[in-house]
Amino acid sequence: MNSCPICGSREVGRIGRERYYCGECCHEWTKGGGEVKIYEVLSDGSIEPLTTVLEIEPFSRIVSHPIPRRRAG
Repeated sequence: MNSCPICGSREVGRIGRERYYCGECCHEWTKGGGEVKIYEVLSDGSIEPLTTVLEIEPFSRIVSHPIPRRRAG
């Protein structure tokens, strides 16, 4: 992946097979099987699935409506 599906940043790192992390908005995501799953990184380092309007809107609209950036920690 070349850019974050949440904020559009190019500060993206690969942290595993088909798993990525954005250093700008501090979210992780996986891609595979034709879908992208987005996770919020919590202050203790654990992750949980993102449960906001992003799950309802089509993926193409996520990029055009980024959520506010937050720093973990």
